[in-house]
Amino acid sequence: MRRFGLLAVVSALVLLGGFGVASAEPPSRVADAVTDSAGVLAPGDEARITEAFGRLREADRTQLFVVYVDSFDGADGQDWADDAARLSQFGDDDVLLAVAVGDRAYGVSIAEGAAPSDSAIDSALAATEDRLAVDDWAGAAIALSDGLGGGSGGVPVAALVIGGVAAVGGGAYLVSRRRRGAAAAPEAEQPAPPRDEFTDVATDDLAYRASAGLIEVDEAVRTSEQELAAARAHFGEEAVTAFTTAVQESRSDMLRAFGIRQLLDDDVPEDEPAQRAMYADIIRACRAADERLDAQVAAFDELRNLEATAPQYLTGLAGRRDAVAAREPQVQATWAALGARYAPSALEPVAGHLDRARQLLAVAGTEITAGRAELDAARPAAAVVSGRAAEDAITQAETLLDGVARREAELADAAARIPAARAETEQDVAEAGALPDAALAPIVARARAAIAASAQAESSDPIAALRLLDDAGSALDTGIAQARAAQDRARRAAAVLEQTLLTARSSVAAAADFIGTRRGAVGAQARTRLAEAQRHLQAATSGGDVGTAQAQAQQADARAQEALRLAQSDASAWSAPSGGRGGGLGVDLGSLILGGIISGATRGGFSGSGGFGGGGFGGGRSPGSFGGSSSRGRRGGGRF
Repeated sequence: MRRFGLLAVVSALVLLGGFGVASAEPPSRVADAVTDSAGVLAPGDEARITEAFGRLREADRTQLFVVYVDSFDGADGQDWADDAARLSQFGDDDVLLAVAVGDRAYGVSIAEGAAPSDSAIDSALAATEDRLAVDDWAGAAIALSDGLGGGSGGVPVAALVIGGVAAVGGGAYLVSRRRRGAAAAPEAEQPAPPRDEFTDVATDDLAYRASAGLIEVDEAVRTSEQELAAARAHFGEEAVTAFTTAVQESRSDMLRAFGIRQLLDDDVPEDEPAQRAMYADIIRACRAADERLDAQVAAFDELRNLEATAPQYLTGLAGRRDAVAAREPQVQATWAALGARYAPSALEPVAGHLDRARQLLAVAGTEITAGRAELDAARPAAAVVSGRAAEDAITQAETLLDGVARREAELADAAARIPAARAETEQDVAEAGALPDAALAPIVARARAAIAASAQAESSDPIAALRLLDDAGSALDTGIAQARAAQDRARRAAAVLEQTLLTARSSVAAAADFIGTRRGAVGAQARTRLAEAQRHLQAATSGGDVGTAQAQAQQADARAQEALRLAQSDASAWSAPSGGRGGGLGVDLGSLILGGIISGATRGGFSGSGGFGGGGFGGGRSPGSFGGSSSRGRRGGGRF
């Protein structure tokens, strides 16, 4: 038997601190391609897994099944998977992946096939291990399926043995692959990744370059937008069309780069190759944005030709400054009205805008005066420098004054949306309260508190009130979706249980009828299996947890089928005593003895090779194969 081991080096404290107590589940019959008893799959995951399994079946007739449970109850992953495969009567083309998410263990059961090389084992394990390492449960099943079908560099299922994964608390994996001997064939050499400009750059250096690039391009885009706004105001929209396009495209590249950075910073970790690729994408995007802006500098400066037109430039700036300063009294009145109506928290984002705008306008006035003095002194270049400073100050003052007016509109818009948002949240609360799921209770309680708090904040801080309702609504939507999914799983489990109970009752009844009408030939082994089947069936129908009842029903069905096979074997090996009819009774004496009607009276009174001599009740007979193959050398599994 081949095994592929992975070792975890962890201290006792880490083990005690890293894992909780998981709900154990015994091996059971697998009815569906995907069984998620642990509830770890997200919406849409089952469909993705099923689609991948379908591709595998079309490729080489291999049918893959996956089972997610909380715990193997101390059993080895390989043994658990083998037992479940036998209970499911799997054939040679069937493969079972069993994952105990709480134990961080798994096993794969595959029929006896050609012996693979170590390199084939490694190739098949790599993708599955990577997905298990980051708790990507659906991805692990899909990776295994693609590997078996050759879609990920895998090998045919008949030539594959799967091992296990070792893990420590918190998801950090320490892997060590054990070779079976010094004479093992070396792994196939993997092609080297293509070289590029970043191949020899360390990952930390890539990360630094990406961060620096983001800062530089953000500053470049911001500065260019300000320059463009000034040029548009000075020369008109048509004159700056090409510059507008360049700035917009560079801004798009910048935002894409920031989006990649956000993916790196989120809660889903990437492996180092993925990180390097993402850092490289950020650097390239930032570079493209910066080069596009640089390409416009010469044309932009030529357009403005500020030195040649410095007098007109300063005159235009003075007029623009006066127009912005004329807005100040109206913004002051708006600010006073906002302060009288709303709480300070509602106005905090724009607090100080008015004072800062006044300061900037004063700076702009000073710079314009300095620029005129430079012109009088025949220093147009210095005048342009002063003019650029004044222009920047005026632009910032405009932004600050616009922010106060924008805040007024935002608060009014939020206040108008609150009644509808509150009604929707209250509707969600009612819907959640009607669902029989205890996990919704704290979510509902928080939502009710948010509704009450939003009512208090509605007039003083509408944006904060709307945010409370939005957060509560999002939590309710998620909780309701999860509760409904749990209800759907419960309904499906109940339906599957009824089907399993039907087959189990049928199997138990068939075995009982056969043994009851052939008691004279059936030995203890078949009777024991029947008794065990009846015990499991009684447990399955006694109420309680649906999952436990399902497992009991599957055990009852499997034991009953085994009892019937054993009984049939005993009956076929039995030979009726010679003599034809018995005592003129008009009845076949052999049938009476076979049925056990007069076996008590005749036991020991007959002789012959086919009678009731020693060991006549099936001793030494093989029960036959279980699961469609006479040799089921199933193996594979481990801890992760």
